[in-house]
Amino acid sequence: MRMNRRAVVLTAGAAVAVASATLGRTKDLPTLDKNKALVAEFIEVVWREAKLERLADYWTADCVNHADPSPQKVGLEELRRYHEAFSQAFEDFEGLDIRLEQQVAEGDRVVTQMTTHARHKPTGRQVSLATIRIDRLANGKIAEHWSVADMAGLTQQLA
Repeated sequence: MRMNRRAVVLTAGAAVAVASATLGRTKDLPTLDKNKALVAEFIEVVWREAKLERLADYWTADCVNHADPSPQKVGLEELRRYHEAFSQAFEDFEGLDIRLEQQVAEGDRVVTQMTTHARHKPTGRQVSLATIRIDRLANGKIAEHWSVADMAGLTQQLA
């Protein structure tokens, strides 16, 4: 599955945030809303549209990706490697539909609850994956990222 086949369906507040960000109106939003919009736009552009070349638009040069299990978690090149590996790991899935269920922002943090739906090509099964991501923003970009995904639940759906 190539990342550019992913569809992002945004619910309520996230849809408004992405629409505002996409239209370039984030300067009129309060900081917490700008932070939520940035994370939602990142998911849209980098995950759905597979524009890895845009990582620097959303992440600081010295970003730390705590979700990466490798010892190299710092910087944009490592972040690109992580996203490329993640894309390869999900090549057996198609029709990805990433839904931002809710976002909460406080201080410099944005918490996003997401559910990804897809079809597993080898088995034909429809599956879903629940994920919670936490992003710390600095100067209008993601500086640190943590996430937890229900991989056990995904594995059970494929068994």
